[in-house]
Amino acid sequence: MDLFGQRELMELVDYGIEPPCLSLYLPMERVTSEAHQNPVRFRNALRRAHEELVRWGASPGVVHEMLAPFEELLEREVYWLYQSDGLAVFAAPGYARTYRLPYRFPEEVAVGERFLVTPLLPLLIGNAQFLVLALEKYRVRLYGGGPSGLTELERERLPLDLWKALQVDIPEPVVQYRTGLRLGPGRTHMATHGHGYGREDLKRLMAEYYRMVDRALLPLGNERQLPLVLVGVEYEVAIYREVSHYPVLLPEFVAGSPESYSLHELHARAQEIVRRWTDTRRQHWLERFWSLYGKSPKATDEVTTIVWSAYEGRIEALFVRPEAELWGIVDHANRSVEFVEPGTPKAVRLLNEAVAHTFIRRGHVFALLGDELPAETAMAAVLRY
Repeated sequence: MDLFGQRELMELVDYGIEPPCLSLYLPMERVTSEAHQNPVRFRNALRRAHEELVRWGASPGVVHEMLAPFEELLEREVYWLYQSDGLAVFAAPGYARTYRLPYRFPEEVAVGERFLVTPLLPLLIGNAQFLVLALEKYRVRLYGGGPSGLTELERERLPLDLWKALQVDIPEPVVQYRTGLRLGPGRTHMATHGHGYGREDLKRLMAEYYRMVDRALLPLGNERQLPLVLVGVEYEVAIYREVSHYPVLLPEFVAGSPESYSLHELHARAQEIVRRWTDTRRQHWLERFWSLYGKSPKATDEVTTIVWSAYEGRIEALFVRPEAELWGIVDHANRSVEFVEPGTPKAVRLLNEAVAHTFIRRGHVFALLGDELPAETAMAAVLRY
């Protein structure tokens, strides 16, 4: 699995990328007997991509340049065996990216002036992506989570186990030998002798090791704002919390040894913790919206205002109806939005624009549920200023 956050999305919405922009989404099979279908599906998608690029008007040289890195990828057998639930591919002249993501995308190939980010919305709304850190005895494991499951992330993201990371010797058994001391008729005291690490020594070593782990994870928190759920026994979790500076470390944790859970169980428990945390934050911002709405310009459901506020990084919390179909032509020179029918040349999905730019600028994005806002409201926002 690959991580996808603000940094990656910022690249995709960069207006400096030269078209044609190819966006390709595919469902993938994890490590199962069906995994052999992955490269076959990808090869067929590349054929469609070739046809779409030609139809768009790209020259043969540009088409070859854009697709060559992915043709080479087809030869990497191991890559196709270790997939997540979905694959997202983006290409433009001089630009090529692939992301294995924890979401089963419907198959889609699109070529246009800009990359298509609509299929990514389920991963951007309501903290659908998260991390799980399993605190095992003297080592850790890191998992990336999404709507459909967990995937263990590459070990190079983290320090090795405690003993290798701190370059200390693995302790020999503390108990070396026993002696019996006679204290009187019928009374014997067994004395234990030995050497090794005491409890306080091990606690100190674990704290130092967890500091190293936390430093390795900080970029994921600072650059991508992914929530982190801890799994472990209470004393290990307490030590980690004491030394951690991770910005989105959730207060709840999955209690117990990570080895006692299947991957499916671990995903379900961690996802429930993330859901409760997200619901609490969501309710906070919804109450904030209603406390300001009609009294302050910092709360609005006016689409044009929301779109421009997203571009300018002024949205603190955005509520959207993901199914809403709002198309418009955005005129950056005149700061205007013209509402048009789908398929109109140069039209974009306004909801996508608002979500993407709010997400990039570290605003909170939530889905509207039921009748929280009037049915005709497609978007609502709490503004920073």
